[in-house]
Amino acid sequence: MRYLAILALVASPAISQRSYYPPKGSAEQRALFERGQAGQRDFEQRLFVEAGFRPLDDMTSKKRAVIRALFESPYRMLPVSGVEIERSSNSSVTLTMIGRAGQSTSSPLPASTWSRLIGMQADLFKPKPYVAWDPPKADQKPPAPPPICHGWIIRFGKSDESGLGSASWGTCGGNAQPGADFAREIAKVAVATRPDCGFNAADPFGSFSECFSPYQ
Repeated sequence: MRYLAILALVASPAISQRSYYPPKGSAEQRALFERGQAGQRDFEQRLFVEAGFRPLDDMTSKKRAVIRALFESPYRMLPVSGVEIERSSNSSVTLTMIGRAGQSTSSPLPASTWSRLIGMQADLFKPKPYVAWDPPKADQKPPAPPPICHGWIIRFGKSDESGLGSASWGTCGGNAQPGADFAREIAKVAVATRPDCGFNAADPFGSFSECFSPYQ
């Protein structure tokens, strides 16, 4: 996130011409960090809307408690469906598959599924705190880009009594990141609603994609 904030700053023509960076710990640097966070949240949730989901703000206004996940295949070529799990006011839980072409199917889930997923969220939706960083020096080379990695990316959203939440996790980042077990569990829960599908723990997102492929 820190690098995203720096890149956002450099991308501004007026700023880049002056090679200006806010001082470490300044209010301007904090504001830059917070704008980067807000921009990331807007980007993540815009992807959900483009895939056929209702805006997350609508869930809050209607007091709907939902957990959602959007799966992006490694080369962005497969039209993988998204998942929305909702707990109603009577505590019943429903999983809805939302296809990128607009189609959707719903299945009831055990009430315990909701509690299990809530317990697996950990700090996934907790905003990272601002930590002041040293601006690059005039003669400092930019950091080398990370090695190319083609992996699954899972976007998350949630709305409940605690408010809205947005996050992302990718297989290229490793299992130590928050969201790894959460993403696999959502995929497993979704596949379990289809008796004609099997879940492969060694390839959870591949088996999810195969189960809900529109080409099946």
